[in-house]
Amino acid sequence: MNADSVGEPAREVLATAPGLRVQLVTVAPGQSIPRHHHTKVSDTLIAVQGTVVVEVDGDESVHRLEPGERFTIPPGTVHRVSGEHGCSCRFLNLHAGGDYDFVAATPGM
Repeated sequence: MNADSVGEPAREVLATAPGLRVQLVTVAPGQSIPRHHHTKVSDTLIAVQGTVVVEVDGDESVHRLEPGERFTIPPGTVHRVSGEHGCSCRFLNLHAGGDYDFVAATPGM
């Protein structure tokens, strides 16, 4: 499961069930998951390796997760995820509460 530093973060789906999706996400140096939201699912991130940086639109603070720490983002909330200072990170990503979707944020959103 290697991620190309100019491509998309590597995602390994570990489990799925109705209303639930669990994946291990590896963000390589210089990568990020761009601003987006999910229509019906919450997004719970659990840091596994490195420092995971979560930026949430409308939230003044930046959330930095160390291994073992978690953060939940409600449905419809625009957010972005990266490694601190452009470094790599890995985290478990739990999508719960409905059908998974990824809605890219548009300017002004």
